[in-house]
Parts: sequence; structure tokens; C-alpha cells
Amino acid sequence: MRRLLTILFTALFPLALLAYDFQEGHLFYNVVDPARRHVEVTYEFPYQAKLYARLRVLKIPATITHDSVSYTVIGIGATAFHDCPKLRRIRLPETLQYIDSAAFAELISLDSLDLPSGLRRISDAAFYHCPSLNYIDIPATVDSIGRNVFTFCRLLRRISVAEGNRRYDSRDNCNAVVISRSNCLYATCARTTFPKSLYRIGEQAFAYSPYLREAILPDSMRAIGYAAFAGCDVLDTLHLPAHLDSIGEWAFYGCQRLRHINIPDSIRFIPFNCFGECNSLRELHLPYTVDSLAERAFYFSGIRSAVLPGVRYIGISCFSGCRFLKRITFSADLKVIAPTAFENCDALERIYVPIGHRKRIQRMLPKKYHKLIFER
Repeated sequence: MRRLLTILFTALFPLALLAYDFQEGHLFYNVVDPARRHVEVTYEFPYQAKLYARLRVLKIPATITHDSVSYTVIGIGATAFHDCPKLRRIRLPETLQYIDSAAFAELISLDSLDLPSGLRRISDAAFYHCPSLNYIDIPATVDSIGRNVFTFCRLLRRISVAEGNRRYDSRDNCNAVVISRSNCLYATCARTTFPKSLYRIGEQAFAYSPYLREAILPDSMRAIGYAAFAGCDVLDTLHLPAHLDSIGEWAFYGCQRLRHINIPDSIRFIPFNCFGECNSLRELHLPYTVDSLAERAFYFSGIRSAVLPGVRYIGISCFSGCRFLKRITFSADLKVIAPTAFENCDALERIYVPIGHRKRIQRMLPKKYHKLIFER
């Protein structure tokens, strides 16, 4: 899953191959608006050695003069300071309007940063894997925050959005970024709480959090986004609200300590790899309303027994690798068991089906499972 989380990040590297327009001091610049004389600080390609890697303290000037022409610094370019392991302090100018994709990613020593009051945009993965970063305060002027901005910022304790921001907020001091109009919890940190007014958990909002042990979602919650809790390997308590409408793909993948899931009656579909590699899951008892299980929905999980009273469709490799699965109960409405749905379920002892459905279920399963089918 971490590989999937970094696809966006690694895809940004070709952007770093753009040549810079000029160098002043130890920094490199691209002219982004010749008419207004606006520049951004950029990566120093084509130098073979990354000069920025030696930086410990960085001060970005508000203006720079080159060939007798004065320029205003308005941006930090894509991957500009990516992977500068010694960089600990950064001072940004008040003229700054944007921080581009992965601009400060992989800064393992960066522990604090003050964003300027005129900042407008923070792009995808801007602070990806800055494990020492303690806090971030989002100015009121910011109207665009990308994906995975704070993913793997393991020591991040405070996220706040300034009052007056028209797009984002941090209601109830929740230590998170909430998209105001959609009530979507979008970016989180170690101390994030769940405001009662939330409607959605955003894509990868808590992905690979090393601190989240309990997720008691408010009754207002209607949707959980793609990979929202993926890789939360200390999450052991989860409560899904009664009126939840949808759960995204990979939502709880790799939550290795998750022991119990309460799927509400409002859910109809368990998506791709939703509970894959949840090693501590033991009992699965779905409500009658769940009628479809997608490909790899419970792939390599720790399930011992599964009751599927309303399931009509079981996708490819749905329970594949569930090596502790001993008992499973099918519905009379079951129509499709996809190939490899129960591949490598070597501990399987009993498959229970409603009376009169034995032969029909046999036709959907490999022969090695036929002798395990019992009617009741």
C-alpha cells in the first residue's frame, strides 16, 4: 500500500528535469511570469551533485536581482528541496503564493515552518515524509491544498487553519484540515479528533498514522474515502455510524490490530481490498443488506469464521490467503463465487448453505471444497 501512496509522489520527478533560468547565490530560479517579473525557486538540475543537500538553514528572499533586473519570488517549484536531509529551518518570504508538488518532501530534519500570510496553494505531497515536523498553521489565504501533503509526518502534533479561510477550517480545534463546504476531514495529524459535524473522511486522510488507536466516527458521517485508514497498524477500535453510505477501496487495508468491524445496515458493498491484511480480525458477520464483496475485500485477513447472510456476489480473491478461515455461511441468494475467491484457505472445515442449495453452490466452488459443504 505504501507503494501505491507514493505513485503520485514519484510521478513528480520528471518535473525536476526542467532546466533553471538563472542562479543567484546558492539558489536557482525559474522565471514564471516575465511580464510581472515573477520567479520561483527551483531544483538545480543539471548539476550532478545536489547542492541543496548541504543546506541546514534556508532563507528564501522576497526579491532577487539578476542582470540588473529585479524579480519577485512567488513560488517554490516542484521537488525543489526534496530530500535535503540536513535542512532544519526554513524562512519563507511574505511574497510567496504557492508551494508546488513535493517541494519540501523527505526533509527528515525539518521540525518547524511558518507559512507566509499571503500563501494561496500547497500542492500534492508538499511536505510528504517530513517526520520531524511538529506543527503547521494554514493561513487564511490558502484556497488549495493537495493530496498527501502531510503523509508520513509522524511527529506532527498541530494543524490549524486561520479564521477567515473561505475553503478550509479546523472546527472544534480538531487538529486537522476540514473542507468547509463538504464537511470532509481532509488532512490530519497525531492529535486529530472527529468533530460531530463531519460528513466524510477524505482520501488517505489517516493513511499510515502511527498513533491512531481508536476511530469512533460521529453519527453525521456518510462516507469514508479511498485508503482513509490504510496502514493504521495500531488501530484496534473502530465504530462505523449507523447511516454510513459508502466505504472506499483500501479504506482499512493493513490495519493489523483491528479486531472487530461493525458494518452498518446502510452498507451494500464492500469494495476492493477494503479489509485486506487485517490480521487480527476474527469474526465476520455481515448484515443482510451487504450483497456484494469486491475483489480482495478480505484478502489475507485473519478471519476465522464468516457469516454472509445477504451476499449475492463474491469477487476474485475475496478471501484468498485467509489461512485461518475455518467456517463460512452462505446466503440462499448467492449467485456468483468468482475464481480464486477462497484460494489458499487451507484451514477451511465447514461451508454452510441453506437446505436445498448444496448442488448449486458446488457448481461455483472447486471440487476440493465439495465435501466441506453442509446444508442447514
